[in-house]
Amino acid sequence: MELQEYEGSFKTALICDDQSDTHGHYKGGIINSSLIDLGYNVDIATSKDDLFEKIKFNQYDIIVLNESFGGSSIENNDILKFFQDMPMVTRRHILLLLVGKDLKTLDNMAAFCRSVNATVNQQDLPNMPNILKRALDEYNGLYKVYKETLKRAGKR
Repeated sequence: MELQEYEGSFKTALICDDQSDTHGHYKGGIINSSLIDLGYNVDIATSKDDLFEKIKFNQYDIIVLNESFGGSSIENNDILKFFQDMPMVTRRHILLLLVGKDLKTLDNMAAFCRSVNATVNQQDLPNMPNILKRALDEYNGLYKVYKETLKRAGKR
């Protein structure tokens, strides 16, 4: 078997969503297709154990977290707490989006208060391609100099 070599960057994303609609399809469907359209290789975690297994062995550029992932609420979400407590040297390399029913889409203050990069209201999921593009633009603008400096220093 011959190994495949990749040119350029290999972009990865993880969707943390264990909620299905009435047809048994995960709400992450529109998120998944939006990420694929942007050139990301997407994994979907459907349980806490699945999530921890995936992040143990993979580094993700984007993580999209449903507020009720793992049967939690936004106030007591262990996964959100895990990402909030993650060392900043690691966390800065992840665009973390929080999806919830009571969140305002792209509310910078709500994102700041939850220690995420962007918030998305579930009702706005049909607009996910545009939301992702805007969140990525803001994230890349914020961390561009930081990442370039690390790259020049040979740290990443």
